[in-house]
Amino acid sequence: MENCVFCGIASGKIKADIVRETGNFIVIRDINPVSPVHLLIISRKHFKNILDARKDKDFDPCDFFDLVGSLARDYSLEDKGFRTVINTGYDGGQTVGHFHVHFMAGRGFGWPPG
Repeated sequence: MENCVFCGIASGKIKADIVRETGNFIVIRDINPVSPVHLLIISRKHFKNILDARKDKDFDPCDFFDLVGSLARDYSLEDKGFRTVINTGYDGGQTVGHFHVHFMAGRGFGWPPG
């Protein structure tokens, strides 16, 4: 989608610190990390948010869960834990209108978030 920073990253037009690429997702290091490990899992296909992605008949959430599992293994987080965050809409804190997930680890997180 034109003028979408994450579409630009996924297409290679905008440089980013890429950690992993799959057929459906690209994983980059967040440019403003809030934890020692702060990655963004970005869908290659432009979806406004998770609700938009859910409507697509080709979107397979198993691809996402497999990717999260492999990141947890790569960073040795299976026992320590990690947090995934999907901000949706203005009130949910979404600042980029492209479906993405924050994958964060390396410190304790409080509850409730926000």
